[in-house]
Amino acid sequence: MPPFPPSFVLPAAPPPAPTLPSRPRTTLQCWAQGALTLGVVALTLFILGRFRSALFWGGVLAIVCWPLLTWLRRKWPSPHAATLAPAAIVLGIALVFIVPTAILISAAAGEAREGAQWVRQATEQGIPAPAWLDRLPWGRAQAQHWWQANLATADSVHDLMDRIRPEHALGTVEHLGHGAANGLVIMGFALLILFFFLRAGAPLVTRIDLLVWRLLGARGGMVQRQVVGAVRGALAGLVLVGLGEGVLIGLSYVLAGAPQPLLLGMFTALACMIPMVGGFALALCVMAILVKGSSLAAAIGVGLFGAIVLFLADHFIRPALIGGSIRLPFMWVLLGILGGLESCGLSGLFIGPAVMAVAHLLWRLGSSRAARPAPDGVVAIRMVNSREE
Repeated sequence: MPPFPPSFVLPAAPPPAPTLPSRPRTTLQCWAQGALTLGVVALTLFILGRFRSALFWGGVLAIVCWPLLTWLRRKWPSPHAATLAPAAIVLGIALVFIVPTAILISAAAGEAREGAQWVRQATEQGIPAPAWLDRLPWGRAQAQHWWQANLATADSVHDLMDRIRPEHALGTVEHLGHGAANGLVIMGFALLILFFFLRAGAPLVTRIDLLVWRLLGARGGMVQRQVVGAVRGALAGLVLVGLGEGVLIGLSYVLAGAPQPLLLGMFTALACMIPMVGGFALALCVMAILVKGSSLAAAIGVGLFGAIVLFLADHFIRPALIGGSIRLPFMWVLLGILGGLESCGLSGLFIGPAVMAVAHLLWRLGSSRAARPAPDGVVAIRMVNSREE
């Protein structure tokens, strides 16, 4: 190898990068890092404001739609499937929600006009007593007297409307209208978040799995499966079953000649999404059929058919869908749904069952029979209980 010329100078080697000593973290550092993490998470949730709901619903839809995305990616091996498959899912959800909602709103607006006309006619002329009052097997005179005193004349209807205070009802309707507009905005952002969640794909799931493993260890996967199963089961057991109940009972409204059957069917479907509330909606709708003057047999038939549908769905189908895959008893499911709805609103329908599923998992893990012998205190308690029995 020829020697370097005298004028050639070798380049100086780069100085080594400074490295911090690799020492284990102290207790103070662990607490400081934990406090920093909690502070950043809390500040992030605070900054999101009302868009926390969009992030939550986007996550719920991502959990529910993940099996569909996996199936599409397997059946659609295109290099562009990573973007087209999430876009197809989001577009499908938008069409499923937007198109039927537009049709229902249009039909409901027409029925609302008919209902307003019927109310105006009732305030001007009163509501004539239906023919089925004369065919009651008992209490005929009392029912006829109550109808004549409260509904038969225009003055009695005016008095009844004054007691009901329709201005409060109008305020409620206006509040519901603002809530519906805000819900549409949140749903739009939720679909946008859903697209990016699905677009991230497997790397996002891998990061979530790694984070759960670092935080909770080997049992974190069990907690994760419980939460995912509870969310999917809640969607199937609450939303889908409630819509199915509303469709079946709504068909009975149409056959019975109920006033504004579409509005009553929508009201029943929304109420049936919450266990034990669909029965109250069914009772109100049966009363509306009776007030309009339809046959007593039709009203009784609607009530019996609706009661059978609610009984079968609430006691057999819904518990199997929500708690079957995660081995969650129905009482835990019911308490999670009702408690979550009261504490967190509509999102509590999913938060409540998920929290109860994790609580039940911890209960099963903590109370299951262990391989090692029970502590002496537990053995003593068992002996005392057996003696008392």
